[in-house]
Amino acid sequence: MAFEMHNNGPPITEARISAVEHKLGIVLPGGYLAFLMRNNGGIPKPRFFPIRGLDDNPFGGIQLFFGIDETVRSADLEWNYETFSGRIPHNLLPIACDDAGNLICISLNGVDGDMVYLWYHDDEHTPPTYNNVYFIAESFAAFLESIHFEELVIQSQKN
Repeated sequence: MAFEMHNNGPPITEARISAVEHKLGIVLPGGYLAFLMRNNGGIPKPRFFPIRGLDDNPFGGIQLFFGIDETVRSADLEWNYETFSGRIPHNLLPIACDDAGNLICISLNGVDGDMVYLWYHDDEHTPPTYNNVYFIAESFAAFLESIHFEELVIQSQKN
């Protein structure tokens, strides 16, 4: 489903993204990289997405996608990576947050590379495990396709 982005970050170059990848020692998946180049963070409208396995809350709402060189630290991709390093599984990169402060993450490598997950902070584990990580989508592109209007969430919950 198509959506619009609002409150995007400053325009970003491939060179700046490469510098961030080098600094953090990561390689961003192609679909997410293209999204970052187009938007550099922001707030999607609509903003709701399905979550598999979180029975009490089968839908989430994206508060914002993180960007690069954001003036608000909590909206900055690098800050979130560094802040949550050691708290989330090592192959996950926080790319957004929901209204409750949970993280939407993309897997950077391994058998689940490019898959998107919700890291549920209320059940955080030390050391980090996937016990508080819930599946959202097979790929970043599928995640973007799953974003929908609130009316669909309300209608689905009534059925």
